[in-house]
Amino acid sequence: MKRLVAGIAASMAFASTSAQAYEAHQDGRISDITVAGNTVLIRLDSGLPDNCAGTPFGWMQIPEANKVMQSLVLGMWLRGDAAQTYVVVYTDGRTGGGYCQINQIDPVN
Repeated sequence: MKRLVAGIAASMAFASTSAQAYEAHQDGRISDITVAGNTVLIRLDSGLPDNCAGTPFGWMQIPEANKVMQSLVLGMWLRGDAAQTYVVVYTDGRTGGGYCQINQIDPVN
């Protein structure tokens, strides 16, 4: 019985954290992507982390220098896996260009 209660409590704790915004990271699923020049921009179905407030139209930018991250996201999108894959996105906040900068993407599934 104790294990059942602990399991339910752990499940509820995980479920409740998925809808929260954090200072420099956000979890969710990639709901949209676009490519502009040499950068990839994404939006999550759960919104933005706090340090990304004001980024245009909710877009977060994967900088040009981060080719591996760009390839990962483009590959997931083209395979159709992006909407089913839960990710955690870590950000540096907004830069001079106005977009929130992504420094890490952690696919959970």
